[in-house]
Amino acid sequence: MKIIEGSRGFSAPAGISLTIGNFDGVHLGHRELLRRTVARAREQGLPAVAFTFVPHPIRFFTPKARFYEITTPEEKAARMEELGIDALVVESFTGEIGGMGPEEFARSVIHERMRARFVTVGYDFTFGRNRTGSPAMLSRIGRELGFAVDVVPPLLRGGAIVSSSRIRELLLAGRVREAEELLCGPYKVSGPVVPGAARGRKLGFPTANVQYAQELLPLPGVYVVDAEVGGRLRRGVANVGFNPTFGENSLGVEVHLLDFQGDLYGQQMAVYFRDRVRDERKFKSVDELVRQIEKDVGYARAARLPGRKGEAGESGARRREAGGS
Repeated sequence: MKIIEGSRGFSAPAGISLTIGNFDGVHLGHRELLRRTVARAREQGLPAVAFTFVPHPIRFFTPKARFYEITTPEEKAARMEELGIDALVVESFTGEIGGMGPEEFARSVIHERMRARFVTVGYDFTFGRNRTGSPAMLSRIGRELGFAVDVVPPLLRGGAIVSSSRIRELLLAGRVREAEELLCGPYKVSGPVVPGAARGRKLGFPTANVQYAQELLPLPGVYVVDAEVGGRLRRGVANVGFNPTFGENSLGVEVHLLDFQGDLYGQQMAVYFRDRVRDERKFKSVDELVRQIEKDVGYARAARLPGRKGEAGESGARRREAGGS
């Protein structure tokens, strides 16, 4: 898949099948947009192209907003490629784009620069200055300029619409199993394993401290996780939090891998959150903490979670990353 910086650098004289959005999380609803875009592209012999913005428009209009993106740009691009997108155009959301009226955006960007012949958007898609453009307006403009617009209706799960906002709320509430269903795979954080205080090793439960790249962490607490390192997926227990028993005040992710011995420093680790065990809390003594960790490990060892049958290897990790579970 090609990644192109800005619509001015894009060229497709014969036209394209295009979808536009932020695609944060590339969740079930986004996947339907991408699926339709790719299907139309294959039918017509055209490139399937996704168009997105950096930074997220929320950050442009309300820079002080408490906002966390679910996926990194690299994760977003990788998932789109797996779903069949041929090119991803990453438009810088600046004053030029943000200040365009909806008519100007549709004519200048979608029609003239992108040469879209088919455009797929969600039911809640807005565009142009002050978000005044709607799917109905885009359809009208498309009829004038010669491109067709496919509006995808809302997707419901559990009686509520699937959206990035809903997934953020679920993760911030620690409801990782529900978020996994909407994301088509477990929520993941990843990064290098870095040295920590080594308390876990002294307690008999060595942990890997992950210097994660993602903006969003689930609600502080203890989780059952699958951790991928060195091409292998292993069951583990992760603590997301501040280590209150030891008086720490910086948020971190520590992972204890079941039945593992070895040096992980410097290695890349991907941590997939599968289930929440309990809240983080302060213990009266180290012995009380150790007893609770033993219970947490027992819970993780006995957990039977969707998509995992026995020990998963590299292929299992790839299936999860691709959205299967």
